[in-house]
Parts: sequence; structure tokens; C-alpha cells
Amino acid sequence: MQKIINLGCKLNQYEGFCLAKKFTGTQDLIIVNTCCVTREAATKSLRKFRSSKRQYPNHRIIATGCACRLAPEKFKCADQVIDNVQRNKLIKGVFPTPEKSRYFLKIQDGCNEGCSYCIVAKLRDKVESKPVKDIIEEIEWAVSLDYQEVVLVGANIGLYGFDVGQELIDLLKALSKISDLPRLRLSSLEPKFVSEDLIRCLKDLPFCRHFHLPIQSADNRILIAMKRHYDIVYLKKAVSLIARNFNDVALGADIIVGFPGEMENEFENTYKFIERQPFTHLHIFPYSPRPLTSAYILGDPVDRKTKRQRLWQLKDLIKNKNYEFRKRLPGKSFGVIIEKGGHEKQGLTDNYIRVYINGECDDTLVSVRISRVTIDKTFGIIDNV
Repeated sequence: MQKIINLGCKLNQYEGFCLAKKFTGTQDLIIVNTCCVTREAATKSLRKFRSSKRQYPNHRIIATGCACRLAPEKFKCADQVIDNVQRNKLIKGVFPTPEKSRYFLKIQDGCNEGCSYCIVAKLRDKVESKPVKDIIEEIEWAVSLDYQEVVLVGANIGLYGFDVGQELIDLLKALSKISDLPRLRLSSLEPKFVSEDLIRCLKDLPFCRHFHLPIQSADNRILIAMKRHYDIVYLKKAVSLIARNFNDVALGADIIVGFPGEMENEFENTYKFIERQPFTHLHIFPYSPRPLTSAYILGDPVDRKTKRQRLWQLKDLIKNKNYEFRKRLPGKSFGVIIEKGGHEKQGLTDNYIRVYINGECDDTLVSVRISRVTIDKTFGIIDNV
């Protein structure tokens, strides 16, 4: 038996699937692919590793991922520890065969932004972009496996080409020339890379109307403390540019609550910004001090109860905003990627709506008309055209 336990971001999952492919044919192997972006993620990774050791005492255990790079001593009882640098060398040229409905494709690694709270840039500090020809070859591989959607992932995809004098826009222009290009989705994109030139490029592609911006806060003082290098005026312009150019666009964001020194009025600034802008979903994280980061010396002065309250305030807000967004959609048709497995037939629209489907189909990508929505779910019927 061979098994991979993937934790963390889409980039980490891609690398985990590639490593599993590299070890294809190795019997009695467990790969634990770890994450440490938050304290909770690091704890969960270590727990998964230890439980694998207990559950599979006669298997070879490989530990890999960011938590192994941060604290390799915690995984020293693994049969092998493969840190991110070693892993990148091992998986170079490997195309994964993930058991997912959408194909995650790593286009770059590394970040040099230096945000004060972020450990990822400390562990993935070298910006390295995959050559355009290799990306095109991998897209062709994904299409040969009948994937109808490719998600471009990386540590900071806006930095694509930084190391070779190119830009993300150059890659997108090259991809627009592919005749049978599947629909493309961007993973998390830093707000600073949202521009009119980018929008024009995306309009020339079978682009999924979905942006996810890691804004982290919408208070100027907190943004400065986080070393984010933009302000609320810029954020408003970026959001407006997206909303003006794409109908029914899904707009997500990462938010950190309880950053050291965040006062109630500063959290309120973030809350009001989310409330007034057309966001449809959020990933909300309580601040977690990470070693090696410049914010680590600030400690963790905002108490856990306050963080949880702020987190749930935003969760309640975005749940209602998402419902209002979806209430506009009944009667409209969308291309839906059917999810593999599961008891209910369901899939994902290009604008990031999970639809529960009434009807039979054998295709991976089908046209679905939205029939009704509730506050928790969206339902659709397969179009007969």
C-alpha cells in the first residue's frame, strides 16, 4: 500500500502528489506532506505524522513539506525527511496524477515580499519560475487525462517570471495561443498584481471568474505593521477594477484577525470594508505568531476570545453576502466541473459556486442551470441543450 497525507495549500498539495508519483511502485510507503503556515497547521502536521507511525508500524514513513523545513528535529524518527529544496529537485519534470476534479499546476515557487507575519517566505525564499514551454506541456498532460480545468498555483503567482525578467502577463499571453486550452483559474493573487493589463489578458482566456486576494486587513495602520505595501485606497481600486470587468465574479479574500495591536476600531475598519465591497467568500485566520518572522517579537497580545469573536463576526457577514450573491443566479446557466466520488452529484462553477445537481451525465464539464438557492446550498439542473 502507498498513501499520501496532504496538508496545507494547493501548492503543497501539488508537490505532495508529484512526490507520490516519484515513488510510484514503492510498497508499504506513507508520505506525510506537512504545513506550518499557522501554529494549528504545524500541530496538525505533527499529529498526522505521529499517528501514521502508530497506525503503520511496518511501513516506511517519509515526512516532507514546510513543517519539516522549519523543525526537522520533530520528524527525526521518520524513515526519511525530505525538505522543500530536496523535494523540488526530486520532482523536477514529474507530472502528477491527482485524484481531484481540477488539476493544480505549479507555475512558480518562492516569495520575496517580506510580510511581517508570514513564515512561508522564510521557508520558500527563492523565487523560481517554471519555463513557459514546461507549463504548456503540463497543460497538455492534464488535458490528456480529461481535466477540464487547470488551477495555476504557486507561493506567490504574481511573482511569476521575476527571476527571469518576465511577468505573469507574459505567461498568460503565451497560454492564450493554445487552441484547446481548458478553463483556467488563478489561485491566490496578491492585490498589488491586479492591473488593467492583467484584466485584459484574462479576458483573452477561458478564465474562471474568480479572484482570491490575500488582503489580510483593511486598516491602514495594521497594513503598515504587516508590511503589506498598499493602503485601503489601492484595495478599493483593485476590487472595483475586477467588479467592473466580470459579471457574477466571485471575489474572495484572506483575512487575519487579532494581529498584534489590532484594536476594536481597526477590526471594524476591516469589517466595514468587507461589508461594503462585493466579496463573496473569505478565508479567516486568527493571528498565529510564527518563528523567524519579524512580527514574532510582538508576541500574541490579542486574547483568543477576542480573535474568535472577530472571526465569527466575519464568518456571519460573509455567509450572508454569499447568499445575496447567489440569490441573483437562479435561471442562469454555468459550466460545472463534476466532482469525483461522493454520494451527491455536485460540482464547481467557474465563479466558485458549489452546485448540487439534479440529473445524469457522463461528462466532466456540463452546463447546469441554477434552479434555487438556500443560505447554505445551491441547486441546479443539467441543461438539455
